[in-house]
Amino acid sequence: MPDFSLSASMKDGKLYFKLSGRIASQNSTELENMLASERKNHPKGSIVIDCEDLLYISSAGLRVLLSFNKKEALSIKIINVSPEAYEIFDITGFTEIFDVTKKLRDVSNEEVHMMGVSGGVTVYYAGDDKLLKVYPEGTSLETVEMERQYSQAAMVFEIPTLIAYDIVTYKGLYGMLYELSNVKTVFSMIAASKSRQNQYADAMGKLLRQIHSVAPMIDSISKNSDVYRNYAENMSKWLRANEVDALIKLIDAVPEADTLLYGNFNARNVFVQPNGELILINMMGIRLGNPIYDLGKIYMTYKNKSDKMIKRLSGFEILQAQRFWEMMMYGYFDTNNLADIIKHEKAMEAASYLCSALYPASYKASNGFSMSIDDVEFFVSAARRDLFPSINAIAKLLSSREFIKEN
Repeated sequence: MPDFSLSASMKDGKLYFKLSGRIASQNSTELENMLASERKNHPKGSIVIDCEDLLYISSAGLRVLLSFNKKEALSIKIINVSPEAYEIFDITGFTEIFDVTKKLRDVSNEEVHMMGVSGGVTVYYAGDDKLLKVYPEGTSLETVEMERQYSQAAMVFEIPTLIAYDIVTYKGLYGMLYELSNVKTVFSMIAASKSRQNQYADAMGKLLRQIHSVAPMIDSISKNSDVYRNYAENMSKWLRANEVDALIKLIDAVPEADTLLYGNFNARNVFVQPNGELILINMMGIRLGNPIYDLGKIYMTYKNKSDKMIKRLSGFEILQAQRFWEMMMYGYFDTNNLADIIKHEKAMEAASYLCSALYPASYKASNGFSMSIDDVEFFVSAARRDLFPSINAIAKLLSSREFIKEN
């Protein structure tokens, strides 16, 4: 009998092997035969080998994996490798051959204190020297790893962000650990001292302008238009087919751009360091596209037609929210003249209608669950009241290139 076990299952178009126990020279041939047999039974899909319960693997076992890999069109991926087994992969150079990831450290039993929630992500103080950001259920490890890459790239391009140094698990969810900087949200800072609202709003506008001035950081960043088209298609459960088609045509009307977008730029998602510098933590919404998408989402948050929804989205009362938006736009457009902002407002309002119409789908994508039926009805009704009757005029406004910085 082998000192190991191997099981196979298909998931999301991939063949997953679960490998447990100890693999040595004495049982490596059995491993080779079992891999070949399971592959024959499941001929389709790339291969992922889960080594969470693998205690040891010898050089003979590694050679079996190497031989198996050579027969595959796509390189196999090895995940959840224990620190002890990972050391074997590393010192033999197999981490250069395979895509190997360590088993994530679980921090569920560590003491944490909630800091806030934004965009489905919960942030905790974790001890005296780190922050823990926990992702919503359904977030893939690939998405978390991608955000760490974005955070690292943002540092290189001088976008202020905390250093993300470890991916972990917390109560069954993926999490990211960051260096602790004793940060607080802009929203909480304003709540403590409303006299500083204008200062923070202006600084946020300048930070958004800085983000929009950065060249694409890495090739893997998604196009915002592609993401929005997917949202539009997912709105089919709430909208009629012709309404979904109208949303897609509006997205098609927006000129493409290679501007870096943040996606969820608001006072609850931007943080303040002790020295007063603003800093970003949540990089999941980073995409490429026309700045009108970011500006429309901000307009929806602080200036939509519902006082109730402004309160829920921004946390501010109506007049405070509108003043915050105005001061943020002063910073963004680098002006002291209200007329400079007003001339852009119609286009931002048009973009806010599009963002609002897609919001139930984008909310589910960000949070992992649907919003309440009443909230869905609010956004659907708003789209049928404000967007669809004026669709041609809105399309014309969205087709403008006024926010794109030409190179």
